Amino acid sequence: MFSRAIIFTIIVGVLVLGVVLWYGFPLLEQPHTFVVIPPIPDRPVRAIALATTTPSTYYCSPQTEFATSSDQQLCYQQPLLNRFRLFQVDLTDSRILFYENGMLQETFPIAYQAAYARWFKTPTGYFDIGVKHPKFMSSIVPVYMEDAVQLYQDFFIHNIPYYTDGTKVTSQFSGGCLRLQDSVAKKFYDTAQTGDAVVSYATLDHLILNSGFASPVVLSQYWVRQRFNSPLKTVWAWHQDTSKNYIQHTGLDLAPKPDATDMHAYAIYDGTVAKITLNGAGDGGLGNSVIIKHQIGGETLYSLYGHLASIDPAVTLDATLHAGDSVGVIGNTGYGCNYWHVGKDGCSETSEPDTHLHLEIKTAPVLQAPDNNICTLPSGKVTECIGYTSDDPLNHGYRDPLLTIFTSSSRQQAGQ
Repeated sequence: MFSRAIIFTIIVGVLVLGVVLWYGFPLLEQPHTFVVIPPIPDRPVRAIALATTTPSTYYCSPQTEFATSSDQQLCYQQPLLNRFRLFQVDLTDSRILFYENGMLQETFPIAYQAAYARWFKTPTGYFDIGVKHPKFMSSIVPVYMEDAVQLYQDFFIHNIPYYTDGTKVTSQFSGGCLRLQDSVAKKFYDTAQTGDAVVSYATLDHLILNSGFASPVVLSQYWVRQRFNSPLKTVWAWHQDTSKNYIQHTGLDLAPKPDATDMHAYAIYDGTVAKITLNGAGDGGLGNSVIIKHQIGGETLYSLYGHLASIDPAVTLDATLHAGDSVGVIGNTGYGCNYWHVGKDGCSETSEPDTHLHLEIKTAPVLQAPDNNICTLPSGKVTECIGYTSDDPLNHGYRDPLLTIFTSSSRQQAGQ
């Protein structure tokens, strides 16, 4: 006869074996957490590795075509505008990104672009794809351009031009147009559609501050919405010297990325508050703005911070500010309201706010050009220049903020 202890042991063992057979052997193992990652067809191997370790949203489609393998990192970059079809012209890294329905579809390398500090360089800002020409001749130089897509007015994206005898242009000089290698230009021409949204911009990656300066924004959270000396067409009668058709941007427009968390503008250098203008009559379209007086390299210069949503309470007339102090919150004010919008501007517009900091450095504490330069506006009105000058702003008392705040070794990182 079995003892009661043995019988009890046998019964417990049978019960445990039954539970194991019913629920499966993993119950006998130590607990684990399993994450099953389904395969992603046709997506590059490197992108899959990043996707399993990077906790950010993926903005590439399975069919995304990359010009180079390094472009795969762009899959974690949110598009700058919410448009069904969007081309982002990255002038810093010399490439064009094509998004459809918020997903990156293809990247196109730029072969040549205009030098940064020379007239006339590629315009920056918000545009729409214009007319398309399979082939046309330049009105300035007798060369043919094929697969030409209009970026903005006289500025096109096209192939490497060639002379009438068929000889390719070897010079890398470009009057603001963007040149693509022939096969890339053909593909871009076939992809682009008239009316597609375009953002032409530079990035702020890897910039190095000059001694004594502070960045006006958190660099990793912003991009260059419009560069210093960027052209705006205002005169429609044709001139042989096309510079007469344009006015030039006097500042550096810095826009927040879609996921930006720091919306403050910061003083670029030690100084004192020289002028405060509130959003309303007499703001010249700059909205809430602050001008700070600095002594930089033995020269008296003034930095202007425009379109602020609000001004920091500590920023009062004659107050001392140190480099890096908050000036205010970046917004889109001007002409008495939250005015600037992406696309058509107006107090009652419903498109997304064109939120950005307009930063100027100049030789006088005024909203307009220090020398009272006169400009022709797109409306045809002739008035004193505010935010623009009739030609190169360097001729009218302005300094390029990018070249003033950051070292020369870093300027290639901002579209130069």
